[in-house]
Amino acid sequence: MNKIFKRSLISAVVALGSTGAMAADHEGVVGVLTDYNVDLYGVAAISAFNQEDGNGYDYENESRVGVRAGKAFNDDVYIFMQIESGYVGEDGTGATLGNRDTFIGMKGDWGQVRFGRMLTPMYEVVDWPYSNPGLGRVFDWGADTKSHYDRKGDIARYDSPDFSGFSFDVSVGRGDKDVKGSNHFGAAAHYTLADAFTLHGGYEYNSNYEGDIDTKAYLAGVEIPLPGGFKVSAAYKYNDGVYNTAGANKGTEAEQDQISVVGEYWNGPWGYRLGYAANGDSDLDNNADVDDSDSVIAGQLMYSKNGFLPYLRIGQHDAGNLEDKKAFARLGIEYNF
Repeated sequence: MNKIFKRSLISAVVALGSTGAMAADHEGVVGVLTDYNVDLYGVAAISAFNQEDGNGYDYENESRVGVRAGKAFNDDVYIFMQIESGYVGEDGTGATLGNRDTFIGMKGDWGQVRFGRMLTPMYEVVDWPYSNPGLGRVFDWGADTKSHYDRKGDIARYDSPDFSGFSFDVSVGRGDKDVKGSNHFGAAAHYTLADAFTLHGGYEYNSNYEGDIDTKAYLAGVEIPLPGGFKVSAAYKYNDGVYNTAGANKGTEAEQDQISVVGEYWNGPWGYRLGYAANGDSDLDNNADVDDSDSVIAGQLMYSKNGFLPYLRIGQHDAGNLEDKKAFARLGIEYNF
């Protein structure tokens, strides 16, 4: 037993010495212990959610982790990468590494370019600030007519530097890689005028998004900071895409309008947010008459302390074409590290 232990210990020392020698001989090579900047980050987030007429409350675990690394290639180019897991969820099924933004890129004074899986430029604006608190069930993934992606693999994205308050983002790539002619193009622009307000614009076009249907979407929004800790955000989104509601009309070409309005107020560590979002009735190409308009209103109370953010969210919605509005509540806490 002692002989085996000694052999193992000697082998480990030799291996460690070899790794050190390899690092010295291959400085800057990926996969070898070197001076790359490596950062482990994540979000610890859990909440209890309950909806009227549901089956009871549920703990939703949205915790996730990621790794970032990078190193200067030369004086003008910094090469970096990121791998991020999905939410833990009920049993970790969706928590695989690479589920969220995972890419390799480079950046400099000229901006940055990334290749891999990441948010599309337009969806990044949809997600924030216009889908919080709890407005995503209508303004985001709750749309009856689907026309754009959210987080997308197989794309390249360029983000410009800031030009005196103006910046833009562009993404290109494949749509569904298994469908011939399925491609993606996205763009967004942002302009902040004298720190008074910020304008956002987004556009996305996807060929052969579903079958042979091409889709497009655009968004126009504004963020207005007001005196005394107040802020107002509002956006309009237009979808020209595929009807996604179950039934005889599913898969039909359709159009739908969406709006979102969010008010926010902070007083020291205390924050309050009130939001409203609504979808209009979809206009189907087959002229079918559908009554699928829906809306959500939600308020959130928050307290920010040492990086922790406990919150209480209460709202009401009829998303998913419910006959009556249903109340919902969420009590949770988040911490970024």
